[in-house]
Amino acid sequence: MSVLASIKIRESLKVPTIIEATYRIVTPMFIGDAQQEATTISPQSVKGALRFWWRALMWGEIRAEKKFNTDELALKELHKQEAELFGSAKDETTKTGGHGKFSLKVSTAEYDSVKKDNAHANFRNYTAARYFGYGLMEAFGQNAGVLSRSCIQHNQTFSVTLIFKEQAEKSILDALTVMGLLGGLGSRVRRGIGSIQIETLTSTYNATKETKFIPPKTLDEYKTAITKYITQPNVSMPFSTFTNKTRIDCLVTKTTPFDVLNDLAKGMMMYRSWGKDGLVLGQDREGNFKTDHDWKYGKHVKDFHPRRVIFGLPHNYGKGAALAVMPELQNKPYPDGYFKHDRRASPLWLHIHQIGSQFIGVATLFPADFLPKGEKINAGGKNVPTKVEWSVLTNFLDGKTKQGSLRFPDKKAILKGENL
Repeated sequence: MSVLASIKIRESLKVPTIIEATYRIVTPMFIGDAQQEATTISPQSVKGALRFWWRALMWGEIRAEKKFNTDELALKELHKQEAELFGSAKDETTKTGGHGKFSLKVSTAEYDSVKKDNAHANFRNYTAARYFGYGLMEAFGQNAGVLSRSCIQHNQTFSVTLIFKEQAEKSILDALTVMGLLGGLGSRVRRGIGSIQIETLTSTYNATKETKFIPPKTLDEYKTAITKYITQPNVSMPFSTFTNKTRIDCLVTKTTPFDVLNDLAKGMMMYRSWGKDGLVLGQDREGNFKTDHDWKYGKHVKDFHPRRVIFGLPHNYGKGAALAVMPELQNKPYPDGYFKHDRRASPLWLHIHQIGSQFIGVATLFPADFLPKGEKINAGGKNVPTKVEWSVLTNFLDGKTKQGSLRFPDKKAILKGENL
């Protein structure tokens, strides 16, 4: 028998591993096809989210190894392992890339949805929650809660199946779990919309089926699950990843997911919004970011840098503000690099999770390099050095309202991070 024939026989005898996970949709999911119609949950969407959580979990492990003692070396290794596991575009020159170690399928059930241009009954009844859905729905007025995009309704389940050619890697099981403890899918996922929670996770290998996860029934069990899968190494933070600076908090506990969304959104609106006539949501504003507000309305401040930029980019100090002070740019190509960094995902993740008969609002703060070293952001038409204040986010989580009460009085720490 030839060597090639022997290899083919061994390949054919490999026993596949089948990973099956089911998730519950906790809050409406704005996800869809090429026309942005919420009809299915695509494998690409799930795989993209899974990559995020896999990277977040794996960076600390790789960076902590002595042989990867620089960020450059560790990033190359992370990319290599990710490409091998998930697959990558094939490079015809180097003959590298191609399929990963597993195939991924998502159940194709017909999901209950709310169509575009229809009112979403729950969002219609929760004023603050609509703040998290800007661009997805009308926020105020007689059309409040009318959707600009369709969404898959909450309280439905979907299943994900991964088929490995041989035994599955533990890292992918961990990523599937953490995605279902802290994450979600679709637009505004970092603001709690499209939250999902893992309900079952099994692995079948060589005719033996094993349960890999049991859903937590109490907040203490939820905390135990988080600490089981997440470590906090003291390593650099070039992107959103679990390190010794990462913190996770349960901010609110309510009886419905929309009450949770509403409380989280109300807290953020009161904290960062200027409001109108001194009011936000009918209450006296906190007025925490006066300089940001003044700049927007033409009161220029030397070397202005928006403090709220730490919540993520784009921010309302970009092209519109630039045109206000530099009208010569109207209808002209912007200079090279002018708005190069008008996007940066928020380092603060909000997630809604059901624990027993209650729903909790969980905040995960990923301190990391906000932008590459030495790069600038556009602040009202001027490129200024990045000068972010992490205290803006920690004050949101820990601080007091204008009335002197804690913003989230029922907050409970799940994973404590070191001071920033």
